[in-house]
Amino acid sequence: MFASVVFNRPIEPLIYKLPVNDSSIRPGMRVRVPLRGSSVTGMIYKMLNNCDLKEVKPVEEVLDDIPIMDNELIELGEWMAQYYLCSIGEALWTIIPGGFIGKRIESASHIQCLAEETKKIVLTHEQRAVYDSLKGALADGRSEEFLLYGITGSGKTEVYLRIIDDVVKSGGGAILLVPEISLTPQTVNYFARRVGDELAILHSRLTKTERISEWINILTGQKRIVIGARSAVFAPLNNIGVIIIDEEHETSYKSEETPRYSAKRVALFRVKKNGAILVLGSATPSIESYHLAKLGRFKLLQLKNRVSNQSLPKTYVTDLKKTKSTEHISKTLIKEIEGRLQKREQVILFLNRRGFSPYIYCTNCGHVFKCRNCDITLTYHRKDRKLNCHYCDYSEIPPDVCPNCGSERIGYSGFGTEKVEKYLSNRFPAAVVVRMDTDTVRKRHALPDILKRFSKKEIDILIGTQIVTKGLHFPDVTLVGVLNADIPLNFPDFRSAERTFNIITQVSGRSGRSDKGGDVIIQTYNPVHYAIQTAKNQDYEEFYAREIHYRQALFYPPFCRIIRLVFRGEDSDYLFSHAQKAASFIREKNCEGITILGPTFCPISRIKRNHRIHIIIKLKELGDIRPVLRELERMMKPARGLYMEIDIDPLSML
Repeated sequence: MFASVVFNRPIEPLIYKLPVNDSSIRPGMRVRVPLRGSSVTGMIYKMLNNCDLKEVKPVEEVLDDIPIMDNELIELGEWMAQYYLCSIGEALWTIIPGGFIGKRIESASHIQCLAEETKKIVLTHEQRAVYDSLKGALADGRSEEFLLYGITGSGKTEVYLRIIDDVVKSGGGAILLVPEISLTPQTVNYFARRVGDELAILHSRLTKTERISEWINILTGQKRIVIGARSAVFAPLNNIGVIIIDEEHETSYKSEETPRYSAKRVALFRVKKNGAILVLGSATPSIESYHLAKLGRFKLLQLKNRVSNQSLPKTYVTDLKKTKSTEHISKTLIKEIEGRLQKREQVILFLNRRGFSPYIYCTNCGHVFKCRNCDITLTYHRKDRKLNCHYCDYSEIPPDVCPNCGSERIGYSGFGTEKVEKYLSNRFPAAVVVRMDTDTVRKRHALPDILKRFSKKEIDILIGTQIVTKGLHFPDVTLVGVLNADIPLNFPDFRSAERTFNIITQVSGRSGRSDKGGDVIIQTYNPVHYAIQTAKNQDYEEFYAREIHYRQALFYPPFCRIIRLVFRGEDSDYLFSHAQKAASFIREKNCEGITILGPTFCPISRIKRNHRIHIIIKLKELGDIRPVLRELERMMKPARGLYMEIDIDPLSML
């Protein structure tokens, strides 16, 4: 017997001889095999009775007693390899969680989630209508896709729980994806109280042992409900009944590493395979998803009102060009924070920029301190007294003199979450001010600890980056401040207006989740922009109408598909010449309805000492271009010092 074995490398499957004719050895098992002078871990992709090769190396060891993935996941890997233009090995190794490396997996501990008695929740009329639609599709046993457009606080999570409960009671499995690990603790606690030990958790903050344990529990049928971030879409569930993607508009559902898969497209593949339903939920649906709903490709379900008839918060826009501010916080916002503290209510402030100052510079000659590896300014972190690059983690001590002119006049410009935390701690010494960003939640339990303290009202003011914008439910939050709404608006990306609208709307939804009501103050230098105004009015329909007109006029998604080719290397001239050859090669193929932009330097032109040049391909359908890109890959492979990324349906142009 022989086995076709794949590796987490951009190479084709290789054939090895199995040590014995053992019928228990099957595809999906890991093996140790010799490869290029080393002993490495591979995975059996296919079993072969015969082999025409003269010399076939033997498998050294079979590492698993049972396959760690089933036939459906292997088929999914084949589809991913074809769709995202990667090797079958790269696809299959993306599916399994990190930790399955060189260890024999025989059994796993069973992580318990204890159910508790909870108050019976009565669905609103709108929730009942949505739930009945989903339940009807389940009863019919038909695969169907739904877009659940529900404003913040409208009770989407309760609908998710009801339909998941129905699926499990009928013997099926369910997956719920959330965009951020930060959302997992609250979501898990909410579900654990209702479903008990059927619940499995999959996300990157688990230890390797925990990830493997949960994977095996799911694979063996001990757990049938999976909650997690993007990679949880690969959970080895049998008989999937529903996959739910909460906050479906979030860019975190798209992988930035090979294969650059979209969890939404993977979920669509899996529900069709299982005859299941797909539910995409959001208060701010992506333009593409809402367009598909308008066309009837997705069935549109709506929740237009908050539960318990709570009103949306009152939203105000502060023009920073006309308003006095202290440390980048307007006098209006300071006064409102003061009022909330006096009433023992809580405040959330959002700023999508961590650190103390975004950059430092010489006030004498204008020299800006940049990363030596990346085309990006260094951010000053006051607590560590370091200048850090947020792309490659390079750091250095802030200099006392300018390296360019020798001046001691070093200036600190702009503000980040750390600077806001310091100012508010000084301004309100009796208040507990806590920052929640990547710097403060590095330790494993830091994030749930902060959220637990906030829920107990041990924290008065919570300052954070995008972590605070989504899914958090705290009834005593009556004020939300958006400190600089223009940051995402100024990105050189056609989705910048959409991201601005989404972020403002989502973080605004954290306010007023009780009968106390709530307010939102948006600080901006561009108060008349339609993304700001429609977010202020919580008017998604108006935003969509403005944005879809712009997308159609400029031939952007959803009216086209985009492929982005990114060329990386240390020699920019060498890189550019190969990128030009690639663009010419694609043009010569005369694919129908194709537009090629570039090559040109990426907006962030260098990361980790590698220059970056990209080509943007806009086209109606992907079919004709795939063989062309495969051929281009083979053509570019011999070029040393060059790496080409292929990103299908990219969500970032930076």
